[in-house]
Amino acid sequence: MLTSGNRKLGGRRIWGFGLPSGTPDGCPGMSATCRAHCYAAAVERYRSAAAAAYRRNLARSRRRDFVVRVRAFLIAHAVAVVRVHTGGDFYSRGYARKWLRIMRRSPRVTFYFYTRSWRVPTVRAVIEQMAVLPNCVVWYSCDRDTGVPPAVPACVRLAWLATSDDVPPAGLDLVFRIRRLRHRPVAPGSPPVCPNEDGIARTRTVTCDRCGVCWHPARAWRFPLPVIEPTR
Repeated sequence: MLTSGNRKLGGRRIWGFGLPSGTPDGCPGMSATCRAHCYAAAVERYRSAAAAAYRRNLARSRRRDFVVRVRAFLIAHAVAVVRVHTGGDFYSRGYARKWLRIMRRSPRVTFYFYTRSWRVPTVRAVIEQMAVLPNCVVWYSCDRDTGVPPAVPACVRLAWLATSDDVPPAGLDLVFRIRRLRHRPVAPGSPPVCPNEDGIARTRTVTCDRCGVCWHPARAWRFPLPVIEPTR
């Protein structure tokens, strides 16, 4: 159901839950840009085992006992942090409400996610309820197609998918880059870039479990990203 870590998430601190990606049914807020550059959809194309696992999770998510099963898993594995949707998104209001119940019943677990389902009003209403929980960190994902949301709740952070050298708009909390841009330095005055993708040479690989900017509830908004052991 949930899987512990990967090359970017790091070790066993962060567990991920994924669904099939890249279709309007699974990602109702999907844009043309995110569909063209979706890393999760690429993983599913080249790793049949991952695609099968995501399909199994989709079937589980539709079960009436989904909340109970996830809660039991979190307790059994002493999960501390959950990245909701390493692939896929909140595909319906009912499904989002299941995760809301899980979060409310798991106050000692930190949940975080990036979502474009903020573009679906019925789903966004549930996501906004998640955002006010002390154990949940919500990121609205944006790109050149979606633009920046006209209204952003105070407790929601903004992430931008950069697909070109154009300077992202102001007001963002974090920028993610497509692979061909990741070796380039960040321009002065630009929004902060994920340290795994900011082009700074480091002696240790930056992983989500070491960084914490995305998932740590105590991080202040627009917290300056750490430079972790830069090479000299």
